[in-house]
Amino acid sequence: MGPGPTPDLARCRVVVALLSLGLGGVLALTAYADPLAVAAAVAVVQLVWASVVFQGPVVPAPRTAWFVVALGGIAATVITAWPDLLSGFDGSAAGESVRQSSGTLMGVAPGAAIVVLGAMLREMFRRGRRTGLTASVALTVTVGVCGALLAAWVAAAKTDDGDQIVLIAACAVVGTVVVWSLPGQRFLIAPLAVLVGTGAAVAVRLVAADPVELSIGVGLGAVGALLAACGRGIAANLVPDPARRLAVDAVLPLVLVGPIAFWTGQLFT
Repeated sequence: MGPGPTPDLARCRVVVALLSLGLGGVLALTAYADPLAVAAAVAVVQLVWASVVFQGPVVPAPRTAWFVVALGGIAATVITAWPDLLSGFDGSAAGESVRQSSGTLMGVAPGAAIVVLGAMLREMFRRGRRTGLTASVALTVTVGVCGALLAAWVAAAKTDDGDQIVLIAACAVVGTVVVWSLPGQRFLIAPLAVLVGTGAAVAVRLVAADPVELSIGVGLGAVGALLAACGRGIAANLVPDPARRLAVDAVLPLVLVGPIAFWTGQLFT
């Protein structure tokens, strides 16, 4: 029997579990209030996600990288919440496109564009030698685009039965991440985490006042739990030091599950 987790590792697991519980819980609760409340919650999640540039691999001038990532993500959320910001004149193709879209693609694309442009501009104006230029741009753009994808939670909340879709997906993420934070061998914890995440999603679907179809709840819960577990596994491989990947551990599952929640709400409700 191998040694137990170190105090620092155990502390990091507790912090990640509490952070995931808080972020996922806020998303689930705001879904029943208003899509704009979900947008506010997503903006908070995006600010937490932007702190990845301080925790992960070394990024030169991390403050400006944080600003670029946060700006792109929040821009995507704002446009997703208010897609009319991109509408053209009455009768124009842009105006018609806005009316036919719930905003996800319209929000993510400008958000990603802001990140790419900002990543290049910050390197142009960065003082000193341009060490690690390629890695710096690549990491800033990758983190920024992932932050923009969080806006999918807002679009999911705006679909028919969006409150239930967000609740089911968020509970799947929270259940999976909390169980994943338990000590033990990953090959045993991982399937247990997926099962608990799926069970949590199905449970909230069963107690909902006007639930979606059972197949939708089970499918979204299972896929959401699996992606959340994949997010934790990817995070562990990206940044080996647990103390330097708290934001990645807590938010990457939400990044991966958000688009699935939106597509489920868009296609099956």
